Amino acid sequence: MPYEGSDFPMDDLADIDDYFLLSTSGIPPEDFDDLSLPVCHVDQRLSLPLLKRALDERETIDDIDPKTKTETIDLIHDLGECFPNDGLGE
Repeated sequence: MPYEGSDFPMDDLADIDDYFLLSTSGIPPEDFDDLSLPVCHVDQRLSLPLLKRALDERETIDDIDPKTKTETIDLIHDLGECFPNDGLGE
């Protein structure tokens, strides 16, 4: 995980969860450590390197059902369209 809870300028997990794609305890998360697959910089900018990392890491997340995994992959690709000149690659 490239971030810690103290990296964010706010204390409310309901605001911090916007930077991540998944939470093991639901939204809002119960704890910062429940969040996974960050896709935004702490300054709220979507990050192509973090999207690429999320695409690679989604396979390593335990206890994720196939439907959620497929939806997460689709969401990563949808967000990747914000970078038309770079893209996520295959």
